Amino acid sequence: MKRIRFLILGLALGLALPSAAQWRVGARVGLTTTSVTTENGYFYDWRYSSNPGLSVSVPVRYDFRDWFAVQAEVAYVQKNYGLWRSGHYEETGEDLTNHYLSLPVLAHFSFGPAKLRGYLDAGFYVGGWLAARREGGRAVTFPLTDDGLAATDDWDSPVYPTVSYDEKYAFDSRHDNRFEGGALVGVGVEWQLGGRMALQGGCRYYHSLSDVQKDYMLDRVPRYLGTFDFHVGLLFSAGKK
Repeated sequence: MKRIRFLILGLALGLALPSAAQWRVGARVGLTTTSVTTENGYFYDWRYSSNPGLSVSVPVRYDFRDWFAVQAEVAYVQKNYGLWRSGHYEETGEDLTNHYLSLPVLAHFSFGPAKLRGYLDAGFYVGGWLAARREGGRAVTFPLTDDGLAATDDWDSPVYPTVSYDEKYAFDSRHDNRFEGGALVGVGVEWQLGGRMALQGGCRYYHSLSDVQKDYMLDRVPRYLGTFDFHVGLLFSAGKK
């Protein structure tokens, strides 16, 4: 046991040695695509779609060693998706543009030559659902004719008209869970441009562990968001290595 304790202590001290310590700060932009993990339940004719979005973040990184660093960020991430029906109601549904603020904290592992290095990120994040906008259409039932029958163009292939809308999403505190937390992983490359600047490009995956809905009803079907973020950015070094 004593040997194990000394080994752990030695590893911790090795990581904390200031010989390679350095602060880095940067800015990054990206494109996102989000999917929804859920079950259809009774809504067998509803389908989720993955819609593109944007991301902007400010990372702050502290390099303990040339291969290990800890990074924290403030990130704005769009997590957009659609929900549409099929069959006779195929024009019924909506696309949601969701605005999230995320605060990731992660471990950053790098490898390769000094000029061009690969990296692997792993960590967690917490955040909030700031706002949303919805755009789509609702099916409208045909009025009845004088004989009491539904007015349709064709009994074999009825046509159901829709009413289009484009509006701000109104949060319901009873249903909507505006807190989000989850895990993340990422890979990428970092190219040292010279001096104190580096160009970075990579892909990150946000896996939500919190449902977008509250537990407001029995037999509720949970929904979890998964977001890929493809990004590029610049990092600036502060201090001497």
